[in-house]
Amino acid sequence: MTTLWSGRFDAEPDPAAFEFGRSFRFDRRLFEEDVTGSIAWARALARAGVLPHAEADQIEKALKDIRERGRSDPPFVDGDDEDVHSFVERVLIERLGDAGRRLHTGRSRNEQVSLDLRLYLMRRIPVLQRAVAAAVASLTDQATSARDAMMPAFTHFRAAQPVLVAHFFLAHIAGLRRDFERLAVARTEADALTLGSGAVAGTSYNIDVKALAQDLGFSRIVANSIDASSDRDFAATFHYACAMTMIHLSRLAEDLIILCGEGHRFFELSDELSTGSSMMPQKKNPDPLELVRGKTGRTVGHLVALLTALKGLPSGYNKDLQEDKEAIFDAEDTLAASLAVIRAVVDGLTVNRAETAAAATGMLLATDVAD
Repeated sequence: MTTLWSGRFDAEPDPAAFEFGRSFRFDRRLFEEDVTGSIAWARALARAGVLPHAEADQIEKALKDIRERGRSDPPFVDGDDEDVHSFVERVLIERLGDAGRRLHTGRSRNEQVSLDLRLYLMRRIPVLQRAVAAAVASLTDQATSARDAMMPAFTHFRAAQPVLVAHFFLAHIAGLRRDFERLAVARTEADALTLGSGAVAGTSYNIDVKALAQDLGFSRIVANSIDASSDRDFAATFHYACAMTMIHLSRLAEDLIILCGEGHRFFELSDELSTGSSMMPQKKNPDPLELVRGKTGRTVGHLVALLTALKGLPSGYNKDLQEDKEAIFDAEDTLAASLAVIRAVVDGLTVNRAETAAAATGMLLATDVAD
């Protein structure tokens, strides 16, 4: 078994320990980013005079072929490799021999890991933002169609004062608009080039990092090579943005679970977004909303787990940081699925105007009378 670090050792790694540290089963998701970063590095080595331009072109062509194969045939990205970086390098060497080995010149896996994750978040965060915007659009449609319908607003979950049903929907939009901006902040934090930082102390080669940053679409370069490989602030910011978005979705879910229930019946869930009981035929359960509420805990947990992993690390790269990726992928998937469900539920809501109007009268006007 050959790894990116096996040159130092004269014995095979312990199988159990190797499997314990192996991350390819989840970091294969960074395949495109790893190939993209490798193409840019080959160009940078050529500009620095480390690789002949013809050899760099050969490497770039092979990497583009590998990337296209991975796109068209996802099962291709598989094997017994330690991680996605080892996979890409192995396949490249199989195609080009020693020319493929020279691609790793002056580059550390430490900076590569950070680069791939930054590129991934820069690509995926806008997708989540579009999903947030779609949920906002659904809530806006409900607010518009509610027109002059009234309902009670609550404090301490006791009926307080009458408000427009539209105002209720717009209140949930307000939180999601902040979430959209938080995701933008997370993308901005990820937008910094780490290549050129080496393992911890930079590289000996004359790499034009400004050209490299431009090639990869980064607007700036990291300030310190020691910090570069261990910085996961951008990941923590992403987790916080995901957690806050899920919290807002959970609060909306909680409102709808209660206000669609027998005690209020302000809204009616569509049959398509409800489930029944295996025992009680009269039940109409809001399972999708309950799942959004339940999944919020796992997203908050990912944030806490990353912060806990980071708080005791010495400077420079440490293997603990491998724990960042699986959590990021799960947070992304959970948020994307929850946004899709919430949008579908909101699209299918019916406002029971008679129920909301009846609940918005009587003692709820006490403040107006006192004024």
